[in-house]
Amino acid sequence: MADSNFPSELFLPFLNEDKSLPQYVALFRAFQQAIVQGKLIPGAKLPATRPLGLSLGISRNTVKSAYEMLLAEGYIDTEHGSGSFVSKRLPDQASTSGTQTKQQAVTVNPTEVSILAKRLEDAYHSPNASLESNLLSHGKGCLESFPWRQWQRHVTHASRQMKYAQGDSVMGNTRLRAQIANYLQVARGVHCDTEQIIVCSGSQQAMYLSFQILLNPGDPVLVEDPGYQGIDGAIDTLGGIKIPVETDQQGFRLDTGLAKAPHARVATLTPTRNYPMGYTLSLARRLAILDWAKQTGSWIIEDDYDSEFRFDGPPITSLQGLGGESCVIYAGTFSRILHPSIRLGYLVVPEALLKPFYQLKRFIDGGLSQLPQLALAEFMAAGDFTSHVRRARKLYQQRREILRVEIERQCGDILKRVESDGGMHSVFLFADQTVSDKEVCLKANAIGIGVLPLSAYYSGDKKQHGLIIGFAAHDESAIKRGVSIIAECIRP
Repeated sequence: MADSNFPSELFLPFLNEDKSLPQYVALFRAFQQAIVQGKLIPGAKLPATRPLGLSLGISRNTVKSAYEMLLAEGYIDTEHGSGSFVSKRLPDQASTSGTQTKQQAVTVNPTEVSILAKRLEDAYHSPNASLESNLLSHGKGCLESFPWRQWQRHVTHASRQMKYAQGDSVMGNTRLRAQIANYLQVARGVHCDTEQIIVCSGSQQAMYLSFQILLNPGDPVLVEDPGYQGIDGAIDTLGGIKIPVETDQQGFRLDTGLAKAPHARVATLTPTRNYPMGYTLSLARRLAILDWAKQTGSWIIEDDYDSEFRFDGPPITSLQGLGGESCVIYAGTFSRILHPSIRLGYLVVPEALLKPFYQLKRFIDGGLSQLPQLALAEFMAAGDFTSHVRRARKLYQQRREILRVEIERQCGDILKRVESDGGMHSVFLFADQTVSDKEVCLKANAIGIGVLPLSAYYSGDKKQHGLIIGFAAHDESAIKRGVSIIAECIRP
């Protein structure tokens, strides 16, 4: 046991106070305070590590680690064969006669953080955050089909140009913005010019910038239900109030949203393909929401996240291209289309908002790295981008069909596919809606299958249970293997 004269009881409160701290750190802090406050006087001998550990109910190694920290900080000295002693010459910060010692500075409550910081602590965390590398996870394309040789050639050429680069607008590289504008005009019917394009570090930044420009604390925001919950954190941290709006087979129901929040002036939606259900917003509802925005001076954020991958029927014109150029902020990303490491996205901003967006972007990051932007501009100008999209679209359509057939073969009595015209994942509803999709997903996730529960994407009380299953990143054998595991997780 420790020396009976040694005040071991001084250290027990520290070991029990903050369970998030490693025990050796807590013990170090306890010794530090005792020394600084004079409860352990200079020259006092410390007990050996083993008996002190027994006295405190902790391991010898824990005490040893604490002693090593005290020695390194200058609070104790060791003498070979004699043991450890409180140093007779304490560190300067510990021996000051001022009222606030180093230990006091450590133990006082930290300065109050901002309201934003508190909101960030509670912000939404994607249920897919730890499943991105798992089988049948969604939101990820086929990395093997990406044209690496062409991309590397453009990166090499762009790096040579960097020698003469003088920087560019905070809104993005001018050449890339021009390529994006040309592409969107042709592929998505977007009405814009180069000046309206803002290059972002991905769709998340694009959406957050938009909310920062449009929202005041307390403002309601109409969002799809079910919908993409990656925007929840942005809305919450800015003090917005999320208003879930029912989404059916014809898409976003503006009427139900306005019944809940008649004074709402911001709506965010995925009209080409609702996330996650895959429903397309009908033409009648598209025109209705545009009329609402124009008549009330409201804003629409259009997230066109994977419109390139439409398999059934001709391309659908974007909401912005239907006459929404004055009231629609159009957002897109390259990460899903090309490769997740290419963190580039974009906004098409109405002319009335260009100045505040410019100033905000300047304050936030001052512009992005030029190298990936130059490389992507060349990649698009050479036609490699459209060629890749065309090949990927064909490949993903084949893989969607493989998934459909396998689910029908192995789980056709349990799961029913939600019809959708494209995308990178499919949604399957449980025929028996009493089945817990979360429990099924927990089982599947535990053994490497990255399926997600549909019910997690609902904000309101009315939920459907089903599975969100990705197919774009996996070949036929992987899809079949994944479906067989899903079937095992579902069946008793």
